[in-house]
Amino acid sequence: MVVTAFFTGCVTQQKYNELQLKYKRAQDELTFMTSENQNCQDAKKALAAQLSELTSEAEQLRTDTVRLYRQARVCAMEYEKAKKDYDELLKNFADLSNNNQNTINNLLGDRDKYKDELTLKEKVLAMQKDSLLKVRAELEMKEQRINEMQSILAQKDAEVKALKDKVANALKGFEGSGLNVYEKDGKVYVSMDDKLLFASGSWNLNEQGLNAIKNLAQVLENETDISVLIEGHTDNVPYRGSGQIKDNWDLSVMRATSVVKALLGNGDIDPKRLSASGRSEYLPLDENNTPEARAKNRRTEIILTPNLDQLFKLIQNN
Repeated sequence: MVVTAFFTGCVTQQKYNELQLKYKRAQDELTFMTSENQNCQDAKKALAAQLSELTSEAEQLRTDTVRLYRQARVCAMEYEKAKKDYDELLKNFADLSNNNQNTINNLLGDRDKYKDELTLKEKVLAMQKDSLLKVRAELEMKEQRINEMQSILAQKDAEVKALKDKVANALKGFEGSGLNVYEKDGKVYVSMDDKLLFASGSWNLNEQGLNAIKNLAQVLENETDISVLIEGHTDNVPYRGSGQIKDNWDLSVMRATSVVKALLGNGDIDPKRLSASGRSEYLPLDENNTPEARAKNRRTEIILTPNLDQLFKLIQNN
């Protein structure tokens, strides 16, 4: 659920419709991002499978090369034998030419037969060599594409790690205050407990939380290729407030929106890079219905996603 403006106590039907439209767009965007994430995982699995298949093909080519080399040696030996026989036939022909013309003709026929068989084997060997060269060229092209993809993935992994380190260093002063920075599925997650950011039932950032967001904004200001999704999460205790906040859905969205506005207000960040999403109580970290579990589930997650356009383009071109 995405919200780009505050609710008022009373709205017109037109305003309500506009909010509904924004809500639908936000849901579509969330669905799209989830699909993109899954596509990325599927592409990674497909690349791994393709790499395994190409490795098997390379092994088969090596086996075929050895076999063809052995066949070539056999052909060469047969050729030398045929040449030796031919020379022997010529010698015999010279000795017998005056005595038995029929024998000479038979010997010449054998010579032609050997020559034809040798010529045929040479043609087959040449065809096999051409085929091997073509397969080897195709394999080299596939290996090159795989290497390019692996290089991009390694680069992205290094960029994600570097981003995580930058974020962790920027927020180092808030360790032990309900802050956790970690990598997951090629993204950097910044998870903040509600006690670090908000008072109970409130969506206004406290002083400590605002300072943490300011530090994070300075990092994101320089990471222009990073998309930022802010997710608000609550526990499963029904919200008992009044006014424009009716339930945990509203509270989670308002908290996510507050973080978005704080980032924009404390850093030169393109608003197009930011998204706010409320997840209410429906994506808990701990399913247990205990005070400790509920405290763990009340959090705001800032999800930093690197730009994978280069990798997607390479996959599409292949």
